[in-house]
Amino acid sequence: MSRTNEIVTENLKRWMAASKHLKTQAVLARAAKVGQSYVSRILRGEGNPTVSILDSIAHAFRRKTVDLLTAPGVEHSAAPHGLSFTAQEPPPDENELLQGYRAASPEVREIMLVAARGAARKPDSSRRSETR
Repeated sequence: MSRTNEIVTENLKRWMAASKHLKTQAVLARAAKVGQSYVSRILRGEGNPTVSILDSIAHAFRRKTVDLLTAPGVEHSAAPHGLSFTAQEPPPDENELLQGYRAASPEVREIMLVAARGAARKPDSSRRSETR
């Protein structure tokens, strides 16, 4: 097991033990919107969870991902290998779109993706000509 996996496993076990609501793998998996198998593997120190999975788990605890990746007692600025982690919360409207996408059916997700891809290819349509 890598040192990073050991740290993540240790932190997750501590967080779960200290939590009133996220004490079981099943409850944590639902709160983080990840598969219970991911939580189980992390707790066993197996596999290589993605940053997205770790972010979802940390978010369920209302913590930062860097907290999950940093050994207890180590300052974030002293992270291994001189790495620094920064995360920026998206603006409220982007966050709302993301939550809507996550809650949507596959059909609605496809419609949202088509619209987003179309908008990304077109110039800003809010600057239309004032002429009639």
